[in-house]
This record gives sequence, C-alpha cells and structure tokens, in this order.
Amino acid sequence: MTNSQESSIRYRSNEPLISPGVAENLRTVLAEKYLSPGLWVDRFEERWQEACGVEHAVVVASGTAALLVALRAANVGVGDEVIVPALTCPDTLNAVSFAGARPVIVDVERSRYGLDPQQMADAITPSTKAVIPVHLYGCVVDPEVFTIAQDVGLLVIEDAAEAHGAELDGRLAGALGDLGCFSFRGDKMLGVGTGGAITTNNVEFAERARYLRGLGSPGGFDRYASTELGYSCQLSNVHAAIGLAQIDVLEETITAKQRIAAWYDELLCDALCDRPPMVPGHVWWKYSPLLKNVDTRAVHYGLLEDGIETMPPFTPMYRIPMFSDGHNASDFPVSEDIYRRMLSLPSSPYLRRVDVETIVDAIRRVMGTPD
Repeated sequence: MTNSQESSIRYRSNEPLISPGVAENLRTVLAEKYLSPGLWVDRFEERWQEACGVEHAVVVASGTAALLVALRAANVGVGDEVIVPALTCPDTLNAVSFAGARPVIVDVERSRYGLDPQQMADAITPSTKAVIPVHLYGCVVDPEVFTIAQDVGLLVIEDAAEAHGAELDGRLAGALGDLGCFSFRGDKMLGVGTGGAITTNNVEFAERARYLRGLGSPGGFDRYASTELGYSCQLSNVHAAIGLAQIDVLEETITAKQRIAAWYDELLCDALCDRPPMVPGHVWWKYSPLLKNVDTRAVHYGLLEDGIETMPPFTPMYRIPMFSDGHNASDFPVSEDIYRRMLSLPSSPYLRRVDVETIVDAIRRVMGTPD
C-alpha cells in the first residue's frame, strides 16, 4: 500500500479499541523509568491467566515467540512431526521448523476454516508428537480435533493468535489444549502493538517456558549463566502496561465485532458470497466471506480505491516455497477454494451499522452485482 492510499483509507481492515487506562499506565511506567521486564509483566501475566481461565500465563515478545517457546517447553523437536493446517500465517510453521520438528500440512474444513478432524486423523504417524489447531479469524476449531488428539495422546498447542476470548462449550481458547499461544499485535483482539503469551495448566511447561524466554539461564545473579540455548524474547514493562489496560476492553471488543459480523451476515446476499457460518463462541477477529464469480484480488484493489481496506486470505502453506515440497494444490481442495475466494472485510470495533451498509454497497458496486 502506498502512502497516498494509506492516508485515503476510510475504513481500516482492523484496529484495536484503546482502553482509557492505557495513557495512565504509560505515564506511570515512564515515570518509574524502568522499561525492561518487571512488575508490570508479572501483573499482566496474572490478569491474562485469569482472563483465559488457566493456571499459568507466560508473556513473551511476539506470537511467533510464544509458539516456538511453547514447542520447546513441551520438548517438541528433531524427529517429531507436528500436524498443522494448510490455512494459517506462516509463523505457525516457521515456529515448528525453528524448533527442529517437521510440519505436516493437512486441509481445513468449511464451517470453521480450521483443521479437518478426519484429515488430521489420517495424517497421524508414529512420529507425530503434537498438533497445532489454529483458531482462524477468531473461531475455535472443530471439537473433534481435541477428542482425536486426546485419544491418541498427542500434545495440543493452540494457535489462538486471533481468538482472544473465543469459546467452545463454555471453555476459552488457550485453555482447551496442553498449551495456548496468543499474539498481542496491534490489530489483534487484544491489541498492544507487539507481544505474545503462552497459557497452560501444566506447571512444568510454564516453568520451562519462563526459563527459555530468559536466555535459558537460572536468573538472578546467574542470569547470564545459560545452561542451554534460550531466547531473549521477554516483553517490556511498557507493552505489559498497555496490555494490562487493554484487557479491560476485551469484552467490549468482542461484543462490537460480534455485532458487526451479524450486520454483514444480514446485509450480504447469496449472489455476492458464501457467508461464514455464525458459529457460537466465534469472536470475529475478521469477517471473511467467500466471494462468488470474481477475481478477489481485483475486488480488494477496487475497494481500496474507494478507501475500504480489506485483508487478503493467507497463502496456503503448501504454496509457500519453504513448505511446498511434495504437495499439490489438488490435495487440499477446501483450502484452495477458500484461498481463491476469501476476502476479509473491515472489522474495526468502531464500525457503525451505517458504515457496514456503506461497505456492502461498495462491494456490490465493485463486484457489479445488483441489490
């Protein structure tokens, strides 16, 4: 996107609600003059574990760092296979590869855009150690994924980067598997600017995650005496202070996005698209329909010229050069169809109904579809 295009945007693809407490927390942490990881991080972790309904939260510098540290905390590495969905951000597979394991790509199903349980079951081998279900766009994956994993003894590491507050049968994303991983990037459900978190009820996983994020050393006076390869991926007090305040508006963010999704569902018609199912517990980080009989790239740029920013679909992992060996698009029919037709519409929590009506009218105009 050019600078001129960015300045002409009327409706952004996404943006976070900003809590009134952010400014106050920032003034306080700056006055304290301690910007490195400290007490604000501890407080943020306590609030986030409460928000997710788990016993432990370990915050790190990014969502990718959360995935990598979680994998290593669970001793997933060389010689292990990890089942991943074809539709996700490359960070998911990057983390598996950084950990030394091999990602095994499977197709997704249509109702939730998440791992297809049957495809997952078929991909399990004696080398499979874990599965990473990705709660794409804020919708928890099919519950059968967790049942299958439990039946065969696979670790479940949730990629909940887009699913803060999402629910499945009364339980929250991040508390459904052995570990959960979140991103606090600025456009996420809980927007901080950067950061990530690992959630778990396993004290050994939590302790090892804390150890690995801090250079793989015991801390204290011996904090530089690393005993194995670790990372310097701790979150700063500044970002923790922002995150602590942003938790206060998470429920408001979810309510707003669910309301916006309902408006899109009402206003979009069958002639334009296949609408995503209104799944209970979906928090709608993105409202992502499948357009009909058009070039989605052309629609994306046509809307951009009208000041409406949409988000293209994730490129399927079997099309990414690093992960494409041995894969054919024809082996992933659902992912391929979604990739060719999906366009995520503006989902800012600030949108009013009149804004959604304007966006839908623009989609009709760009697609050349009558009311």
